[in-house]
Amino acid sequence: MRVLVLADKRPLLDPALLAQRRHVDAVLCLGDLDRAWIESLQILRGVPRLGVHGNHDPPGLLQEVEVEDLHLRRASVGGLTIAGFEGCVRYGHGGPHQYTQKEAAKLVKKLPAADVLICHCPPTGINDDPDDPAHLGIEALRDWVDRHAPRYILHGHVHPVGGRVMTRLGDTRVHWVSGAQVLNLS
Repeated sequence: MRVLVLADKRPLLDPALLAQRRHVDAVLCLGDLDRAWIESLQILRGVPRLGVHGNHDPPGLLQEVEVEDLHLRRASVGGLTIAGFEGCVRYGHGGPHQYTQKEAAKLVKKLPAADVLICHCPPTGINDDPDDPAHLGIEALRDWVDRHAPRYILHGHVHPVGGRVMTRLGDTRVHWVSGAQVLNLS
């Protein structure tokens, strides 16, 4: 299954045009995407559009641009199940999609098992920065990954330290996305 994944910064090309040119089977939004960057996705018919909110997204953004919100939910697309978790670890004054580790742990208990985990903030120890409170990973998501062993983790939010990008955790493939990437998930 070919997917267009968007996160954190404006794609170089219009995402709807990119999706059409690359013949994607689905579009996955990982959060912190300005409405103006992604509103063109609404013209895509017959292409599932799924996502989670980032910590800078206003409430309801995904619904406004006709992207199915997968926070704590699972959907099936192209023979794969995809589950989602929004936001990040709370820092500063917080926001609508920020959680303490304790709040996140309570929420993750509701997250169903899936082949693909889409999340804004990664699980602890996966491309996060333990020295930066704004870019810590979510501990309960790491426990979820260890327990359910998804085939893929797709995340945004962070800026991997020293350019070191983790691409595997055991048998799970990890994809950090900043901007737009087309990925083949099988």
